[in-house]
Formats: sequence, C-alpha cells, structure tokens
Amino acid sequence: MSILTTKTARTMMYVCSIGGLLVVNGAAVTYLWNTMMESRAGAESLRFLEGVGITAFAYVIIFAVKFGRGARPLPIRGEQVADTSVKTRCDNMTPKQRQELRNQLVQQCGCTERDTKERTFVHEHHN
Repeated sequence: MSILTTKTARTMMYVCSIGGLLVVNGAAVTYLWNTMMESRAGAESLRFLEGVGITAFAYVIIFAVKFGRGARPLPIRGEQVADTSVKTRCDNMTPKQRQELRNQLVQQCGCTERDTKERTFVHEHHN
C-alpha cells in the first residue's frame, strides 16, 4: 500500500490544497482591495486575515447555494421517508378523489373532460 493512498494522506492533501487555495485567494483579495481602495480618501487598507475571512465567507456562501439541500430536513437514522411521488399519491386516491381532481383540471386548465381522461396522469387502473 502506497503512503499516498491512505486516508490520512488523502485528508492532508485535501486540507493543504484547500488551505493553499484559501491563502492564495486571500492574498489576491487583499492585494486587489488595497490597490483599488488606495485612491479613495479615508479608505482603510485590508489586512491579510481579513482578506482570508472574506474569501472563506464567499466559499461558504457559494457552496451553500450550489450544494444546499433546500428546506427538506435529512431523515433521522431508521426513520422512513414518506413516498410523495405522483404515482404513489394517485394510486392511493379513491375514485371520488380522482373525479374531483379531473374536475379541477378541467376548470383550471381549460381542457375538456375527454382530454383529461386521455392525457391525465390520474387514470383508473384496471388490473
């Protein structure tokens, strides 16, 4: 087993890579801020750690938006997640509920009842 394939070595490589990117980006933010704000009277210069903090905050925001899970909470271990798929919900409908849904589709979508019977995802199952 190579030393570079162990979990510890990979973790250290990731930490060093991410840390290196943070340091380089923090230095770039600090340099750009100080260069652009130099001409403005009364503007304070940005310190290196403040630039790193701004960069880290930006990373957190970007990754939260990109990989966020939305409002749905994660299931607790052993907890069953309810199946809310359209097919499951429609299979559990009574014929009266299906007819009410068809009527609502006709009213809101403007299609005819014949169209809803042919094209709707809620149809009677004949097994």
